[in-house]
Amino acid sequence: MPTEHACQSAAEIAAEHLDSLRPFLQSGHPHGGGRGGVGDWPLGASALLVVLAGLQADRPDGPPLWDAQAGDRIREALGLPVAGAEGLPPRRRPRGWEALAVVQHTAQELLTGLAADSGPGRSGELSGQLARVEGALVVTLRRMGVPAEASTRCAAGLAEATGSLFGLRPSAPPAAPPHPTTPPLPSTRPATNPPLPPDLTASILF
Repeated sequence: MPTEHACQSAAEIAAEHLDSLRPFLQSGHPHGGGRGGVGDWPLGASALLVVLAGLQADRPDGPPLWDAQAGDRIREALGLPVAGAEGLPPRRRPRGWEALAVVQHTAQELLTGLAADSGPGRSGELSGQLARVEGALVVTLRRMGVPAEASTRCAAGLAEATGSLFGLRPSAPPAAPPHPTTPPLPSTRPATNPPLPPDLTASILF
């Protein structure tokens, strides 16, 4: 089971990335996006739960229509209006440690289900599922009107935060190719005539 510290760190990272979407989804400037405060945990927990739901949906018997609902859940997490929900009371969100406990419990349920699907210790399969959910999040954010670069950056950040719950770390970026070596420049010194053979030199002198 993910530790409380892992859930707290993941929620703070997820809150920062989710809050970065505000300029594209509402007028005005982003607010409430500082890291490290207890006020960030509900926002970050909501973001983590969106990704965890995507991982559940990626299982063979997972719930359908996650990708169709992810956009509304993101807007709801940010406190923004959701189409078709006008006039309905906002859904209650857990606060503080309660929010982290929900993330911890949901992550443990996912691990239990994955172990039943394919056996324990299959971190490679979880990494593959997380990559698929990350790609689906990019598509969802693009449909919501978020620019491509911001969509990719946010989805990668949310996937990284969620992966940290399970001890997964992002792969290191590929090393830059070595700089090609510059071939030496040809010599600009004027060519000199080769020395004459000894017998020819003697015939010229005498």
